[in-house]
Amino acid sequence: MSLKQKRVLAGAILHETNTFNAIPTRLADFAGRYLLYGTDAARARLAGTATEIGGLLRAADLHGWDIVVAVAAAGGPSGPLAAPDWAALKARLLDIDGPFDGVALALHGAMVTEDSLDPEGELLDGLRLRHGARVPIVATLDMHANVSTRMVAAADAFFPYRTYPHIDHADCAIDAATALDALMEAARRPGNGRLTRSVLARPPMLDAADHGRTNPPGPMNALLARASEIAEHPGVVSAGLTIGFPWSDVAEAGPAAIVTVRADTETAPTPEDPVPPDPVAFARDLAERLWESRAQTQLDFPGVADAIALAKRDSDDARPLLLVDFADNPAGGAYGDSPNLLRAMVDAGLENAAFATLADPEAVRLAAEAGEGATLDLSLGGRHAPEIGPPLDIRVRVARLHDGRFECEGPMLRGLTVDMGAMAVLEAGGLRIVVASRALAVTDLNLFRSVGIEPASLRTIGLKSRNHLRAAFGPIARGVVLVDAGGIATMRLSHIPYRRIDRSVWPLTPVDPSRKLENAHVFDTASRSEE
Repeated sequence: MSLKQKRVLAGAILHETNTFNAIPTRLADFAGRYLLYGTDAARARLAGTATEIGGLLRAADLHGWDIVVAVAAAGGPSGPLAAPDWAALKARLLDIDGPFDGVALALHGAMVTEDSLDPEGELLDGLRLRHGARVPIVATLDMHANVSTRMVAAADAFFPYRTYPHIDHADCAIDAATALDALMEAARRPGNGRLTRSVLARPPMLDAADHGRTNPPGPMNALLARASEIAEHPGVVSAGLTIGFPWSDVAEAGPAAIVTVRADTETAPTPEDPVPPDPVAFARDLAERLWESRAQTQLDFPGVADAIALAKRDSDDARPLLLVDFADNPAGGAYGDSPNLLRAMVDAGLENAAFATLADPEAVRLAAEAGEGATLDLSLGGRHAPEIGPPLDIRVRVARLHDGRFECEGPMLRGLTVDMGAMAVLEAGGLRIVVASRALAVTDLNLFRSVGIEPASLRTIGLKSRNHLRAAFGPIARGVVLVDAGGIATMRLSHIPYRRIDRSVWPLTPVDPSRKLENAHVFDTASRSEE
């Protein structure tokens, strides 16, 4: 084994794009999470955090790499990334001086820009062209990635998250780094061509396995157990599952299985393992299981009236009930400013209740001008899609003003400082409303605590979130009610005006529940063939 230190190019560009969001995303919007350039800046901000770059830095120290972090950028889900901003991020990775022994990336997998429907495929393709066939490229992906054939053709292996709520960012990065280290060792031996062979299998569907939730346990848990069994086979580098992001209107949206094996002599038959792994069979098996999970995939949810009725029901359990406004959830790239659920909570006169957050920087500005303790009339929210959620006219008292910065302590983003922009806590009767300047999903208890509210003491909490909240809020809640109060991240997928997605896929076209998978799309990098 050579003692030469391995030099690894690393980077993170994480953005989940809702193409039905009409507001372009700019680099300034990444400030809500992080936008960092260079290894020193990445170490100073992200070392020790539960992020992918935090995991890669830990792995680099473990393996003794010379790691070069070109860029670490993570933004909240939102509209397509502006073309010049995408060009600037991409250049950070493509224009850096080499040579490198390997490349480790953290990508979302469902990003769209103003000028590209597959920017991550474009980036991976550019890296492959720049560094050559024998420099291994690995990447983590969000579980809700839309994996393209171009992405699979360019990279050596993918490591999608295995938890939803996503609490394994760093763990997946460490797994990817372990595989990368082994591939870099293989690349030092004589040989030609790529080090791995990958197979992508995609069933004709837009969602699966109840959107991938693993907490509380659902159909995804069994699927992941099967993927783990496959990953244990000698010669298998990775076996991953993605659920897709149905609010990106791209042709290759939807669930997928990606299985990668070694393409070198290490995958040859041995006495202990006489049959080499068959990535096509493995990927097809996982795709079939994804297809069958549609029977357990929930697409219809209670409306506002049903949710309020549950909140008003007497209960001996003193813990809060969570009403989760997921159709306008910023984690789904929605605007986060629909007051539909909030309006119903106000009208119901709920006591000892709170709502977080409504994204309305203008309302925050007016509250700040009025000052703490002031009473004023506001028109809250409903600025971006008033046809779905019109503004709420309300008289409030300004209870608290805050700069919007707090450090997360929950499992998802532990150690990361989030910046919601300036915030205001507004009181209306027994309801406290947290209004923020940025649209970011609520995933951490410290958002409330930063403004003096102890969430565990509340009776009812309304949240702009979906499943990520369960990691931190689940332990303090008596129940979680997902509410479709309208928004561009609705699960009523047949109502969404797709232009690029084939409407013959499920659930846009219903199929017999007993129908077996007949027409999975399969792409094999060994032959660059598609079926």
